[in-house]
Amino acid sequence: MPLTRNVSVQVITLNEGHNIRGALAAILHNNPGEVVVIDGGSKDATVAIAREMGARVLEPGRLGRGSSRRIGYFETHLPYIAFVDADDRINPDWLTTTLQEFSSGHYAALQSSLRVLEPHGFWEKGWNEYFRETVKPVADTRMIGHPALYLATALQGGPTQVGHEHEDTQMSVDFVNRGLRQGIGSAIAMRHVPSSRSENLDKWKDYGRGYRVLVNRLPDRKKSILKHIWWTIPVSRGWRPVLRGKFLQPLWAFYMGTRILYGFYFRKS
Repeated sequence: MPLTRNVSVQVITLNEGHNIRGALAAILHNNPGEVVVIDGGSKDATVAIAREMGARVLEPGRLGRGSSRRIGYFETHLPYIAFVDADDRINPDWLTTTLQEFSSGHYAALQSSLRVLEPHGFWEKGWNEYFRETVKPVADTRMIGHPALYLATALQGGPTQVGHEHEDTQMSVDFVNRGLRQGIGSAIAMRHVPSSRSENLDKWKDYGRGYRVLVNRLPDRKKSILKHIWWTIPVSRGWRPVLRGKFLQPLWAFYMGTRILYGFYFRKS
């Protein structure tokens, strides 16, 4: 039996009818043991499409990302769990490559490298450079996002509550506290990203609000979070791509950084 059959690939959704078919098709090409969709109360065709494509669908309602993921990883008997978002398109060998690196490195969590699916224009190309700069192979890291592969027992042994905002960061902090190894692997996933100015500014403002909530939940991390949003995002990650000839990236990073700060500091924004 292929090792990939030991993996439960899980997707949380809310009105992802435009994305879910492509995401599930890419997942199914990786031959996982099961595909689980945890839906937050979609009003479109998300649930119908997921069931049509053979996914097991859970409908707990709109609980937030953290609680929805937690329901999913307690609803499987398989030893590995992969979190994939509806706007991700994993490559056909993604699961095989990630499992091999996961096992050889004795990881509890291993994130995928990330690129933008067919980047066109200023905003999408900016995201692609951002991913190249921030989501690239590294043996050990204190923070990972998605798509990623997890040891099921590591997730199930975590906190009983995981909040909605930056739920992946909360999981990473818990893994660090428990001494569990995390990294970023060489397998590449492609992602759909916002293509307009307004979409991106709204998204980044929400990021800022999320960081504010995260500081309230994890006050001991306030200093590192503030450094991240004041320096890492707008400066260090914005200027390094210039060395690759990406001269507009500092402007893109300025937009991202200032909008995150706006969302972080202005509670009524």
